[in-house]
Amino acid sequence: MAEVLIIGYGNPLRGDDGAGWQAAEMLKDRIRDERVEIVRSHQLTPEMAEAISRARKVIFIDADCDNREGQIAIRNVVPEHGSEVCTHQLTPGVLLGAARKLYGGSAEGMLVTMGAGSFEYGSELSEAVRTALPLLVERVREMCGEWLSAAGNSYHL
Repeated sequence: MAEVLIIGYGNPLRGDDGAGWQAAEMLKDRIRDERVEIVRSHQLTPEMAEAISRARKVIFIDADCDNREGQIAIRNVVPEHGSEVCTHQLTPGVLLGAARKLYGGSAEGMLVTMGAGSFEYGSELSEAVRTALPLLVERVREMCGEWLSAAGNSYHL
């Protein structure tokens, strides 16, 4: 069972939308602790609720068009309890709620976003996002270390 589940999502073929995907890829190379599971996905899916229910903490990583390009934002995710789950409207809150309702999970969630500037097909990450991505990855690593240490466990990179 992973104590911390990291889900980086977005389309790596659409410019800055791939920031979450790229962050998860970088984290796989930087975190080597069996208590941390890292998943990359094009989008959030209902099937993720089961894995979320087995974790104590979940970090969602995504691109965001509400913040300045390259700006990192971190906020708590509140479980939402909707009656329907649509894959194109699935949010971290809906997934946390589904994990609780369907599987009895109690994971706490955080959403880490990177302000995006370009969502063009076939484009690379923008300069601002490419420059800020290592900072986002380091912050997520720190969050994992803080959580595992608070649980009385040492953290192995």
